[in-house]
Amino acid sequence: MILLALNELNINYIQKYIFLGKLPNFKILLEKGITETSSENSYSLLEPWIQWVTFQTGLSYDEHKVFRLGDIVNRKDLNQLFEDLESNGLSVGAISPFNADNRLKNPKFFIADPWTKTNNSGGFLISKLSKSISKFVNNNSSGNVGLIDVIWLLLGFLNYVRIKRWYKFFKLIKIRNKPGVKAAILDMILLEVFVTLHKKKPTDYSHLFFNGGAHVQHHYMFNSQIYNGELKNPEWYCPKDWDPLLMILETYDRIIGDLLKTGKRIIGVTGLHQIPHDTKTFYWRPNNHLSFLKEFGLKEEFKVIPRMSRDFLINLNSQSDALKVQKSLMSFKDSVKEKSVFNIDNRGTSLFVEFIYDDDIIEGMHIKGENNILINNLETKLSFVAIKNGKHHEKGYVFSNKDLKLPSKVKLSDLHSYVKKIAIKDFNDQK
Repeated sequence: MILLALNELNINYIQKYIFLGKLPNFKILLEKGITETSSENSYSLLEPWIQWVTFQTGLSYDEHKVFRLGDIVNRKDLNQLFEDLESNGLSVGAISPFNADNRLKNPKFFIADPWTKTNNSGGFLISKLSKSISKFVNNNSSGNVGLIDVIWLLLGFLNYVRIKRWYKFFKLIKIRNKPGVKAAILDMILLEVFVTLHKKKPTDYSHLFFNGGAHVQHHYMFNSQIYNGELKNPEWYCPKDWDPLLMILETYDRIIGDLLKTGKRIIGVTGLHQIPHDTKTFYWRPNNHLSFLKEFGLKEEFKVIPRMSRDFLINLNSQSDALKVQKSLMSFKDSVKEKSVFNIDNRGTSLFVEFIYDDDIIEGMHIKGENNILINNLETKLSFVAIKNGKHHEKGYVFSNKDLKLPSKVKLSDLHSYVKKIAIKDFNDQK
């Protein structure tokens, strides 16, 4: 069985593209019907790193309490689908499962997502490739990707990408600066890694997580020919004649076509989906998190770990130090809107921080806080990430090339047990 985790995809948009004669493999995957999943009522909990933990553990947020990306590695008390299936005799392989910890005793392969610090399995090259992908994803907005990481990516390409797919990759690389294309390239690389590894090390249960579609919807939904709202992206941000969403969905359609050829049961899961955002919101990310934070006059010893988009984690030596840093950072406001520029979640000795200034950076603006500290020249210290186009919605979707016999609606937490039972039944039927 192959669990295809297509993070946050909007099935309504996919169906409309199918109506226009596109996405033939998606059409096959949706023909058996679609089950809706539901998650949380609070918008603050509609983060994919929370909801994929809900699916992978079978527990609601109130039960698992994993709020941050990467926190699963500190929660050894939570059983995940992967090790549950392995304990039932299934061989397991996973590509970039979101906010998941590698606790498998004998994984066929396991590549961590770019933000979760867990072990990779599958060999030396897999480990190096995974780390390079992580650096690429986390530093892409600032363009700060090292030569050695490019080399490992190239070695990974040569080792894992099938020759028949080279032409498609070269076509994408040729237009790599168009919005959304780099996300498509990354997801195609992950697929090629899976195909190669799966041939060498067949699995009873495979888990493939793709985030490119979520990224494109978040940042370029307004450019979709399916979108009929009033907001538009600036031409400098995304040309009006370019549809990044169709591009990434066509990439996924090819991925689905490859997976259908295996003859295996494929279960598509989105976890959540997105709806159009109703205001223009800019995202910014520090170019160098450590040097940026030091300008705020922090005297405490700390370590900083970049997360997705505008988020980062600050680890400190004590709770008192964390409180001091939190108080200090929360005093800083921008000179345009005169609002706080940070949102902070304090968990004792660590702070999960969002840089929340959400407008354009204009000449001469600055950030000012306690002790009259001024942060100037923001255009040199922050990288523009994106304009928010899509926002989370608690509804998700499940679909398959084979009848799942699921209710029309299920809780995302309950989907765990359904998938587990189906995987075990398929495994036993093949004996």
